[in-house]
Amino acid sequence: MTPRITIVTGFLGSGKTTLLRALLERGAGRRMALVVNEIGQAGFDGPSLGRAGAPPMVELTGGCICCAAGSDFLVAVEELIAMTDPEQIVVETTGLAEPGGMIRQARAAGLPLDAVVAVAAADGLDGALAASPVAAWQLRAADLLVLSRVDLASPEAIAGAEARLRELNPRAPIIRAAMGAIDPQLLFGPRLAPDDPDAAPDHLHLDGFGSFVWEGDTPLRRAALVELMSSLSPQIYRAKGVIHCGDAPWPDELHYVGGRLELTPFRPREPTRPLNRLVLIGAGAEGMRGKVCAMLDGCAEGEARAAAWEARYREL
Repeated sequence: MTPRITIVTGFLGSGKTTLLRALLERGAGRRMALVVNEIGQAGFDGPSLGRAGAPPMVELTGGCICCAAGSDFLVAVEELIAMTDPEQIVVETTGLAEPGGMIRQARAAGLPLDAVVAVAAADGLDGALAASPVAAWQLRAADLLVLSRVDLASPEAIAGAEARLRELNPRAPIIRAAMGAIDPQLLFGPRLAPDDPDAAPDHLHLDGFGSFVWEGDTPLRRAALVELMSSLSPQIYRAKGVIHCGDAPWPDELHYVGGRLELTPFRPREPTRPLNRLVLIGAGAEGMRGKVCAMLDGCAEGEARAAAWEARYREL
């Protein structure tokens, strides 16, 4: 039996991976597989989902499967079907994916399409809509709208976000989610939209979004990193990855969205190299690569403290 396809979309940093992690932790109630797409050359969402006990998964990096990596998406679906015979394949798009192209790809390949789920952050919706027209396209195409981060937003912000979502998409139900937690069965409904949105294959050129990867193999000074991220140019809208700081033995997942920084420690299954790896995304990001990478390099611990940390790290 051909598995049904659920598309989970939403702008950069809206909470797509958090939603899927909560789904995996609660149990989906069916044989599931994942396709995870990332705009940058480095993938971070896949390992993050793996730490939550992800089912069989294919990670696609280096472009949106709605356009540049479209053929890779169909190959990934075939690979997952051959590997595990899933009942449901959930596709997490990049934060810059426009849904029209992907919906048309699925239909052209004869894949049964279930709901398009769009995630929006209650405390970041206005910034996302201002950053790119893609954010509104994603929300308008949805059959279900998940309002994330309601545990961190004020009642006024939640009400305002819900009103804005209703303006953009009066058809789709809105489900509030704290830490991504919703009833898993809500994600697996049918595609209800009467019409599919038009594809926009050149959408990445509209807002000039790009990405670059920074790597470093020396533990960082946490205070210096936090100060740097707080003063980062607004051109850098999103950053994510894994970093190690000299004040702790374990790494942190770093998430930065529109000026908001979150560092979440976790215990890895094995040591990672390089110690620090981030992907940074924004309008004209490539032009800022040299400056931002030099600033991140400047957050490294001094030689003596780094050597002492390495000695402790090897013993763990």
